[in-house]
Amino acid sequence: MIRSKLLFLVVGLVIVLSLTQLVISHNLATTGETVRQLELQADQLEEENATLTAEINKIGSLAKITEEAQKLGLVKATQVLHLTPEIPVALK
Repeated sequence: MIRSKLLFLVVGLVIVLSLTQLVISHNLATTGETVRQLELQADQLEEENATLTAEINKIGSLAKITEEAQKLGLVKATQVLHLTPEIPVALK
């Protein structure tokens, strides 16, 4: 009687522990896949960031801006005028 209860308890414990191990393994595998996808996405975003940074540097360079200004027919100012209003803009 005690022996059969002990055997039943041991078998039940083995089954519960096996199911627990199965659930933990499944969760680890799922988490691992999620981490892998996030790492892949991070790599892609880093590549895109590097590409966009290079493009910004290219477009924002002084030589490129000067070239675009010349294409648009812009010239350097030879004289700068400073205008002052005759009446105050804001009254106290």
